[in-house]
Amino acid sequence: MAEFDTNTGLQLQLAATSGFLAREYGKIYQIIRLVTYVISEVPATGLIEAITTIFFREDPPLSLDQGRPRPARQLKSTEPSVSFSEQSAAILRAAMEVLHETGHPLQPDAVRDAITKRVEIAPEYQKPNAHGQTRWWAQLGFRTGEAAALGWITKRNGWSITEVGVQALENFPGIELYRELTRQYRARRLPAQGRAYADPRWQTVLKALELLEPGTWTTYGDLAGLVGMSAQSVGGFMASSSVGDNAHRVLQANGRISSGFQWPDSERTDDPRDLLEREGVRFDQTGRADPARRVTTDDFHRLFGESTPAPVAEMTEAEPTPEPSDSPAAFEQFQQNLNYARQLVHGGRNLERLKVGAFDVTDLYRAAWTQAVAALDHWITREIIERGVALAQQPGTARPPKFNNLSIPVELFEKVHHHAKPLGDAFRAHLEQFFGFMTFQNPEKIKEGFAYVSTVNLWPTVAKILTGQDPSKPITADEVRGRLREIAWRRNNIAHTADHNPEVFGQKKAMAAQEAEQTIDLLESIAIAILLALGDPLPTVDYDSAPPEAGALGAVPVRIAAERTGLIRASGKWDEDSLLHALEQYCPHDVADTLLAIYRHAERHPSFRGYYFGEAAYPSVTAWFSISHDEAAVWSIYTGVSKSVLSINFEWMRNRGASAARLTRLADALELLPGWKHVHARLASADFARRPSLGPPALARPDASEIIIAALNDFLATDDNT
Repeated sequence: MAEFDTNTGLQLQLAATSGFLAREYGKIYQIIRLVTYVISEVPATGLIEAITTIFFREDPPLSLDQGRPRPARQLKSTEPSVSFSEQSAAILRAAMEVLHETGHPLQPDAVRDAITKRVEIAPEYQKPNAHGQTRWWAQLGFRTGEAAALGWITKRNGWSITEVGVQALENFPGIELYRELTRQYRARRLPAQGRAYADPRWQTVLKALELLEPGTWTTYGDLAGLVGMSAQSVGGFMASSSVGDNAHRVLQANGRISSGFQWPDSERTDDPRDLLEREGVRFDQTGRADPARRVTTDDFHRLFGESTPAPVAEMTEAEPTPEPSDSPAAFEQFQQNLNYARQLVHGGRNLERLKVGAFDVTDLYRAAWTQAVAALDHWITREIIERGVALAQQPGTARPPKFNNLSIPVELFEKVHHHAKPLGDAFRAHLEQFFGFMTFQNPEKIKEGFAYVSTVNLWPTVAKILTGQDPSKPITADEVRGRLREIAWRRNNIAHTADHNPEVFGQKKAMAAQEAEQTIDLLESIAIAILLALGDPLPTVDYDSAPPEAGALGAVPVRIAAERTGLIRASGKWDEDSLLHALEQYCPHDVADTLLAIYRHAERHPSFRGYYFGEAAYPSVTAWFSISHDEAAVWSIYTGVSKSVLSINFEWMRNRGASAARLTRLADALELLPGWKHVHARLASADFARRPSLGPPALARPDASEIIIAALNDFLATDDNT
């Protein structure tokens, strides 16, 4: 940007705009978007006009024409742009290679500079995202944060690669490194969410998306026609699933891009129309894509050849599970909030280049400091609640004393006891209210909060982890606590006294960009160390979902009213008559006879405590029995058109106190059935954290019910305390 004269008029106008920004804290991020845009795009002569125009608009600076009808545009290129995942993969690999080759910690700016010398960053990834951040910088922050959470790199006193990270570089070439990072991070850190689409036809939809080449497009209706579903269902599936890089090639029936279109990656903000045009798809003045480029249902059939499953009348559409929450996972949101804080610092540095004395740029650094502390506070609250809900749903797991001493209102107890509300939902609401009035900024409060969900000696463990990340600069638990107290005190001073300097009346304490940036980095390092100290969160229990071994289930039968309620522990969407109807209508006679015999055996057994009828899309039932001094969900029957199975719930029995020897005996007794010869070994290697299923081949055996019932009788008669 060219230099300009900071005359009095300019300073007054900038001061007026800055004053408005200071009063409107809710719009603080707009100044960052403004600064980034102004410095990179606007000539000096147009500065004031740009500031007043851009700031007082609500739309992002780089998309001022958003919402207007766009005329047909000249195509820039028919060559497809590099995909989002390919660009992110190249950036991640380059960052880790730089850290490996350097052999010592690097500051983020140095890593970014090194990446630009190794990777050609596509122009669309050099633009600001919706929050004003350079897109590839934001992705680098997210991906390295995930890598740090997995122990691939550390971020204390700069970025460093670990031995685990070096091994990952060697084991996963090219884009596979990025894919493995995504797989491990989501498997370990994110809660189970998203739709459970068991119907095999969704795999056909995914395959069809893979077949869409650059320069072509299809519609939700074309995909729906391929598999015999509705266009709305296909749209819902794509909105809540990982569908690769071709989501932008699926348009509405009129050839227009859906107004609600979102990329599978929430950080991706590029215009799908721009990408389609670069791939060779032309649009008319009304925004309709060239119909000659459309791939229809008939075209898909030809592409698939004979492999396309023909929709049949019996395969009525499966009901999806409820929509996932729009909220990102706790640690993912924490990283996002820290990136906002870093952007404030970046914007402040850019403003300093303007040398405008009427505006105190250091207030942006103070805002960044406050934002980072608030991010830590919010993340800790959510992390405690998520872990607390998981503990509540697995009563056989060892729990901290503070968790066991939590009091709950009688009203909540009654809702859960009388099955008016699921345990997870009710307990989550209670924890949100309980912890909602607490703040987790002071180290003593943070330790007290995590003591509800973990027995780890928090700060000594965190200090040990941080020291291990940079042995040249060891840190003690007292030093970690002391630094957090200083950060929290400064945040309160900023919030309550405008950062008053007690030593100099009427002045603020000094604040530099580097000081704010180092504080943000330290808070991120401490949060990552806390995660590593606590270990992976417990998975939540879902009694309504069949285990992975169950395979694809089919459509649901009509529900029939239940009359036998005396033995029902919990009844949701389904009941006994619905279950029996499903067994009769959809199972082969030998499979149905086995499952019915096991079902009736339960209620005759002296240890039986009740049935749980499921809430999910398919009729299911889980049988609870007394085992020693606790109760456990021993088996579950899951029904469906294409397959019905019996799940033996080793994991849930283990969590309720069943010994390994007792579970081993049960597994050994079932080895007579087809497909179970090696199940015992797999269970033992997983510490019995599995729910293997007996499928139709095993259930159809003439003596299957005798073998299973005998094994269950022996298991239930065993006492772990004798």
